[in-house]
Amino acid sequence: MKRITTSILVLIAFSSLLFTEGCKKNDPTPAVVLETTRVKGLLKSAAWKIQSVTVDGTDKSTLFTGLTLSFTETSYATTNGGVVWPASGTWTFTDDAATKIKRNDGLEITLLEVTDATIKLSLIWAQGTIGPGRVSSISGTHVFTFVK
Repeated sequence: MKRITTSILVLIAFSSLLFTEGCKKNDPTPAVVLETTRVKGLLKSAAWKIQSVTVDGTDKSTLFTGLTLSFTETSYATTNGGVVWPASGTWTFTDDAATKIKRNDGLEITLLEVTDATIKLSLIWAQGTIGPGRVSSISGTHVFTFVK
């Protein structure tokens, strides 16, 4: 009889443990949290200055002369960003690996490289615009390389 009682108690304890674990939220793994924190820290670490811009593989750096990009926890600010980079807005990560962000205007940006010295971003700009006396933006895949 004692053996049956012990077995039942062990079974109840084990069932309770399974039930408790099954009810937990799907919290991100520590590795995901660490990567997100690392990337966010690097993005916020400087006012990034444009080094180069390509559109569909063609150098278009002159369209973005003097472009700077700064991040905070949830917002960004730019200077000389033209229509592609509004003066300010908000952003969030869209994946657990911290490789994509989405701006408040709905544009998704891929983080191709994020290091202590360089960030490389890619986005698809769907419209071309012509401003007074010059082209303001060109449609296509833009790759921006920023340095500190």
